[in-house]
Amino acid sequence: MCFACEWASGFEVFGRGRGEASRRDVLRATAAIAAAAAAAPVFRATEVAAAAPEPAAAGGPADFIFRNGPVYTVHDAAPWAQAVAVRGKMIVHVGDEAGAMALAGPDTRVIDLAGRLLMPGFVEGHIHPFLGAFLTSGLDLQLPTRQDALAAIAQYARAHPTGPVRGFGWRVDMFPPEGPDRADLDRILPDRPAFFFSIDGHSLWANSKALEMAGVNRDTPDPIPRFSYFARDRKGDPTGYVLEANAVLGVVNAVEPISVAAMGRLMEAWLPRATAAGITAIFDAGVPPIGSDQEALIALYTEAEKRAALPFRVIASYAVKGPPVDDIVEKITAIRRAVSSELVQARVVKIIGDGAQAGYTAWLVEPYADRPDSTGGSPFTEEQWHRMIGAADAAGFDVHVHACGERTARVALDSIERAMAANPPRDRRHTIAHLVYVEDSDNPRFGKLGVTAQFSANWASADPDTLQNMLARYGEPRAGRMYRAKTVLQEGGRISFGTDWPAAGYFSTYRPLDSIQVGVTRQLVGKPDAPVLAPAAERLSVAEAIRANTLGAAWQIGLEKAVGSLEAGKFADLIVLDRNILEIDPHDIHKAVVEMTMMNGAIRHQV
Repeated sequence: MCFACEWASGFEVFGRGRGEASRRDVLRATAAIAAAAAAAPVFRATEVAAAAPEPAAAGGPADFIFRNGPVYTVHDAAPWAQAVAVRGKMIVHVGDEAGAMALAGPDTRVIDLAGRLLMPGFVEGHIHPFLGAFLTSGLDLQLPTRQDALAAIAQYARAHPTGPVRGFGWRVDMFPPEGPDRADLDRILPDRPAFFFSIDGHSLWANSKALEMAGVNRDTPDPIPRFSYFARDRKGDPTGYVLEANAVLGVVNAVEPISVAAMGRLMEAWLPRATAAGITAIFDAGVPPIGSDQEALIALYTEAEKRAALPFRVIASYAVKGPPVDDIVEKITAIRRAVSSELVQARVVKIIGDGAQAGYTAWLVEPYADRPDSTGGSPFTEEQWHRMIGAADAAGFDVHVHACGERTARVALDSIERAMAANPPRDRRHTIAHLVYVEDSDNPRFGKLGVTAQFSANWASADPDTLQNMLARYGEPRAGRMYRAKTVLQEGGRISFGTDWPAAGYFSTYRPLDSIQVGVTRQLVGKPDAPVLAPAAERLSVAEAIRANTLGAAWQIGLEKAVGSLEAGKFADLIVLDRNILEIDPHDIHKAVVEMTMMNGAIRHQV
C-alpha cells in the first residue's frame, strides 16, 4: 500500500544532483511559489505572531476564550472542561468558564461554541504532503464505475476549459483485465493532454495527446520491460495504460514538468485542505528526492513558514531506501542543520524496510499463501539493520521504520533493542509503521521497548482490496489478524495514527476523521452495513482513536509537551467540530465538519 516509499527512485532522474541544486534552486522555487500564492486564500504574516512563544504565565487579557460547549482535552487528569482561554500562541486556561472569563479584556474574542466540540488539533503521524499533492491534484476519481469516472472527467474539463487535465483515484476494477484505454479519454479530450493516476499509485491512464507530448508510440521502448512499461494493443500501439513509476513519471513530466518549484506549488495548494481537515502537526514520512536532493523539498516548508503560509508543525525525515547505510547520520545531521525553525524540524531517519504485500515485496516470517516459495524481502541485511539503527540511535536520532511485513517489524524491534542495550539511556521515540500483520510474540515488545506502533487506520476496513488481495497473500489464520492496534494497547504499548496519504489500496484520504472512524468501526466509510474487518475485537473506542491521532502521534514525534492535548502551558493548536464525535454514531464521524482550526494561537481555517 505504501507506494510513496516505492516512488522515491523514480523522482531522482528529475532536477539536478545535490552538488548543483540546493539553496539556489530552493530560493528560485520559493520565488515562483510566492508569486503564484499571492492571490491565494492563505493566512498572512499579520495574522501569525513571529515572536518566540510567550510563557503561559505572562500577564494580560486573553486573546480568545472558547465557552458554552464540551471541551475534550485528551488530558488524563481532566479529560473534559467547560472553557479554554488563549493568549498569544499559548493556552492559559483549561477548566471552568468563570476562570476563563476572568481573563477577558476589551479586545478578547469570546467564541460561543453553542454546543460544538472543542478538542486538540490533529497530529498526523505518517503522511506525504508533497507526493500526495503531486498525485491527487485535480479531479478525484474515487468513484464506483468507469462511466462515473468518464462523466466526472467531462464535467471537470468543461469547468476547466484550458490546460492539461489531471486527477487521481481510479480503481483497476473499473476496467477489463487489459486496463484503461486512451480512446475513452480521447472522446472527451481530443486536443488537450490528460492523465489520471490510479488509486494505488502504480499506474496512469493517459490520452493520446499526453502520449504524443511524451513521444510515446509503437516504437518507444519500455523503460523497464515487464515492470515499468506502456501497455499495447495487438498492433503494438500504446493503449494509454502506463505502469510503474519510471514510465508514469516520464509521461507526466512531458505534460507538466516535474521540479522543486512545481512540487512546492502543488503542496501549497493543498495546505488549505489540510487545515480544513483539522491538521495542526505532521510527521512527513519522506519527500520525493528531486534530483536525489531530499533537503530541497523539506526546505520549502520553512520558506512557506517565513511567509506565514504554513498552517501546521512539521517533523521531517531523511529517508533511507537501501544501502549504503554508513552515511545516514551524516545525511540527517546536514539536513537538520540546514532546515530548522520554530515550526519545522528534521530529526528522524525514515527506513524503508520492505515493500508491500500486493507486490510480494513485504518481508514475511512465513511464505506468502499464494506464492509459497517466497517470503518477500528487505533491501537491507540484518547486519545492516543493526548497524544502521545503532548508529542513528547513538547519534540521538529516532528511526521511523516502514514495515508492512511482520519479519521487517521483528528485525526492526530486534535492532532497536540492540541499540538500547549498547547506547546510553535517552528519551527515545522510535516508531514502526504500517504493521499490516504482526506475530503474537512481537506485539508486547512495543510496550516493553517504548516503540510506537504507527497505524494507518484508514487501511483497516473490509474493503475489496483487503478482502481479495490481502486474503490471498496471507491466507488464514494470518489474514484474520491484521492491523491489531487494540492488542498493542492491551499489551501496554503506545499507538499513533497517520493516514499515509496518498497511499491506499482502496480508499485514499488525508482526513484524520476518516481514519478515526475506520479505527473505531473497521468498516468502509459511508457504508454502515459493510462487513467488519476481522478480528472485530480490534475495534478501538472513539477516545482511543482520537488519542492516537492527537497525543499519541504527538508523543511519537516528540511534541507531547507542546501539543496533542488541551492543557495550560501548551501551544494553542485546537479545532472546533460541529458535533461531539464521542457521542454520535461512530459511522457518522466522517460527517463532522471542522468549523475552525487554530494553530499557534492563530485561526488558520474557519467556516
